[in-house]
Amino acid sequence: MSPKKEKSRGKLGTLFAVGGSVTLTPVLIRRFKEARAKGDKLAVADVAVSAAALAVGVLQALRARKSSESSEPSESSESSESSGSPGKAES
Repeated sequence: MSPKKEKSRGKLGTLFAVGGSVTLTPVLIRRFKEARAKGDKLAVADVAVSAAALAVGVLQALRARKSSESSEPSESSESSESSGSPGKAES
């Protein structure tokens, strides 16, 4: 078996992830307008947090897509170099 067990999402999977999130945008806009019209600060804050979570989700999907396109073999290998010299002590 190959050591690479992770399957990349692919272009279609990324489109579904981003598209599913973007379809919520009109709902958030409507909720924001309703909350402002009522003067409900808690509802405005709720919409703001939801919009931030939506943005983060989209950015994570895009970043995962970008990193899967440009994956390098050095990402899976850990650095075996130590930061200090174990035998060198100054007195």
